Amino acid sequence: MIQDNPFRIECANLQSGVSMLRRSLGAPGGSLVTAVVLLAGLASAAEPARSRRVLAVYQSEAARPVNVAFNAGLRAALPSAGDVDLLAEYLDAERFSQPIYEDRFRDWLRTKYGEIRPDAIVAVGDAAIRFLADPATTPWPDVPVVFGLTVEAAFDVADLPPNFTGVTEHLAIRETIDLALHLLPATRRLVLVGGASWVDTPLSDLLRREGAGFASRLQVTELFGLPMPALQERLRSLPGDTVVLVASFYRDGSGRVWFGPELLRALASAAPGPIFSMHAHLLGAGVIGGVVSDYEESGRRVGRMVSRILAGETVASVRPEPNAAHRIALDGRELDRWQIPDARVPAGADVRFREPSLWSRHRWSVAIFAAVLAVQTALIAGLLVQRRGRRHAEANARENLAVVAHLNRVGAVGELAGSLAHELNSPLGAVLNNAQAARRMIARVPGYSKEVRESLDDIVQDARRAGEVIRRMRAVLRREDLRPVPVDVAAVIRDAVRLVEADARDRDVVLAVDVEPELPPVSGDDVQLAQVVLNLVMNGMDALARTPREHRRIAIRAAARHGQVEVIVVDSGSGIAVAERERVFEPFYSSKPAGLGLGLAISRSIVEAHGGSIAVDDGPGGGAMFRVLLPATEERWPAQEASA
Repeated sequence: MIQDNPFRIECANLQSGVSMLRRSLGAPGGSLVTAVVLLAGLASAAEPARSRRVLAVYQSEAARPVNVAFNAGLRAALPSAGDVDLLAEYLDAERFSQPIYEDRFRDWLRTKYGEIRPDAIVAVGDAAIRFLADPATTPWPDVPVVFGLTVEAAFDVADLPPNFTGVTEHLAIRETIDLALHLLPATRRLVLVGGASWVDTPLSDLLRREGAGFASRLQVTELFGLPMPALQERLRSLPGDTVVLVASFYRDGSGRVWFGPELLRALASAAPGPIFSMHAHLLGAGVIGGVVSDYEESGRRVGRMVSRILAGETVASVRPEPNAAHRIALDGRELDRWQIPDARVPAGADVRFREPSLWSRHRWSVAIFAAVLAVQTALIAGLLVQRRGRRHAEANARENLAVVAHLNRVGAVGELAGSLAHELNSPLGAVLNNAQAARRMIARVPGYSKEVRESLDDIVQDARRAGEVIRRMRAVLRREDLRPVPVDVAAVIRDAVRLVEADARDRDVVLAVDVEPELPPVSGDDVQLAQVVLNLVMNGMDALARTPREHRRIAIRAAARHGQVEVIVVDSGSGIAVAERERVFEPFYSSKPAGLGLGLAISRSIVEAHGGSIAVDDGPGGGAMFRVLLPATEERWPAQEASA
């Protein structure tokens, strides 16, 4: 549906009224009074409804943040723009405070608004309140005035004219000092800073009164009305346990005007500690914060009062009220700068300008990434464990294969020993038979020397011993059961040494035997044990091949030790490296170029078959020391039984 043009409708109504007027004047009985009434009605219908005017008179210029916040709340609380026309003027009292200026400002307002008299006035700030409350300067003494942005201690509301009401501000100085001590418990000094203008003086007095309540806990220093360079110098001379509190600083002692951000940059460059304030609009300019007043809420409260007056309520019915809307507001960057932990920040505090954490900005992304990373980590860990287990199994398999290979070689050596024993038994038997026959023949023929007989006896004895050694070594390699008998360890050592004496002389090796008397017997086989001692002595002589001749020495000692017989063979060679001490007992491992690696392996098999142990260590003089431990037995060897 197309809307009718209001102007067209008003014109049509006017034409209709004129027609009615003509008919009234031309009709019989028509009167002039009727015509006048009709004309008045037409004029009233033609005149549009007037918007109500509200004039806001600000103490300072419009760009100040406190005025911007207050104006935003005021506009939000007033009726819509079509019903209320909000006008604004700025007294600029910080710059111009002469009486003649106020008179001329009053006259200018009367001239400017002479035809559009305001229906209500909003006085913003102490200077604006004084200007409008003074009968000598106010342009309209009878217009309702609603004030705002004035500290409750600045005026006695009862002293204001009856057409005044409004909202007072509670400046939370004491609460801000308590907050500073909570955030910085090491604080020992409180510095109060204020300007030199007539606007600053009342707030400096309020700071002084409130700060005096902390004199028993803090050293309170007042820096009011100083030029900025002198103020900065005083601040730089203070210790680090200082907090600074500023309430109002429009002009310094030299007359220079300061605005919020510029002022705080100058103070922060010299202050030894954080700067606190009760004004929320200063956050972000260098203050750490404080218990701040909400000036936008003040504007809303004033706007609601103005709306009530415009709606017809009297000023007397709209009672003054305080603005108790306070909150703790802090600058997160200043908290970090002064290293204040979050645990000290009161719950519910409004912390601004802090860079949000990665978790708060991308919570779901971080959670998904962490979950994927955890799954991947678990998978990789599982694969590593599996790989380690596989490698361990492969190493065990290789070790088992090596053991099997060794066993195969040992078995082959056993078979070879059997073959050798079979092959050697015949010539050894022939040697034995021939030696015995020769011994019998020379026994019947007189004249042969005693030395020949002894030589033949030695041949017979050695042939028998060789056959016995081959037989018993074959039994060891084939794992045949050992038939133990009491063995004299001293006799075993003597037999072994006698077999290598000639070879030792050829190599210039000194054999030193030290056997403890009355050694207890051990249970075992004397030939096999002699083979162990023989192997150890022969290895020692091989180890001395590169040792100077005058230092070639092998010591063989035997002693009883706690129910065991200890046999030690020590050489004066270069010794055996620690990494090789276990391997020297493995089959087919040898440090000698022409060695088979079976001597020590067979020796360990013999010792373990006798219930003993064999180990290698460093000798006292630097060579290798082999220690054989054999369990002693209470049985006596045959020689002892015969003597008994």
